[in-house]
Amino acid sequence: MMRSISADLFEGMETLSAAVTERFAAERNRWLAGPVSERFELVSSILEGKPVDTKRAMLRLGYELTQHHIALVVWQDEIPPDGSHELGTTALRLLEQAGCSSMLLLPAGAGRLWAWGGRATGRPGELRRAGKPVGLPSHIHVASGLPGDGVAGFRRSHEQAITAERVGRITEQGPNRLCDYGALELVILLGNDAEATADFVRRELGPLAEDNKTMAALRESVRCLLDNERAVAVTAKHLHIAKNTVVYRVKKAEQLLGRSLREDHLRLHLALYLAERLGSAVLAERDSAAGLENSIRAVSR
Repeated sequence: MMRSISADLFEGMETLSAAVTERFAAERNRWLAGPVSERFELVSSILEGKPVDTKRAMLRLGYELTQHHIALVVWQDEIPPDGSHELGTTALRLLEQAGCSSMLLLPAGAGRLWAWGGRATGRPGELRRAGKPVGLPSHIHVASGLPGDGVAGFRRSHEQAITAERVGRITEQGPNRLCDYGALELVILLGNDAEATADFVRRELGPLAEDNKTMAALRESVRCLLDNERAVAVTAKHLHIAKNTVVYRVKKAEQLLGRSLREDHLRLHLALYLAERLGSAVLAERDSAAGLENSIRAVSR
């Protein structure tokens, strides 16, 4: 009897779930077929560089295209029926934090939103340089472009946000899930050839490129030391460890590298940075570089 009841309950829930999904999809299609669809087509034309009457476009969008802009792409892991509202709320909050006085929000698919913020005087601030941390709900992610000017800046900042999203999906982001183009720019520029990138990291780091916790701790300590211009005390404070621990890890790293950290320190610093951002994709065996190659090359297109 319990098995029978359980089977009936699961069947009922599947039927209900299918009905809700179908209704949601129908309502969403009906909604997108109206003014939202027209606005999306207009913005797509602007992004593609097609000839557009700027004055008429601004009237239809309710957004000034000749000002200074910053673009966002907001998406979420799961897509509840009311998800678009939460995406919009998050985008508005971040654009206000960047100092924007006007906003343009545009649904770009299920659980996905394009957003722009503008200022008439002075460029909006970069989110990664905000005075306070960018807090996001646990299931929402944001990619941001760099501030730009006029229609060209509107287009360019969006392209950067799209690129930051794609790269951010394969890099190890921090707890705030912000994929900022400015923060990822070195990865984008240096990681254009995935196979060469992985080879560079493994060649420069040698045994330090092993994908385990011990080597990860050494890489973090050395990278932090180089970030802070070899200041041991500052590094220890930043990592919350003793100064003697920093000194020990540095000596151990130099032994594994077979050279001083002062030798080719720029190449070493770049290799450590790429290892931090790209993670196991460049630290694993050569065969695993295929996944990184496909991902990075997709970004560079």
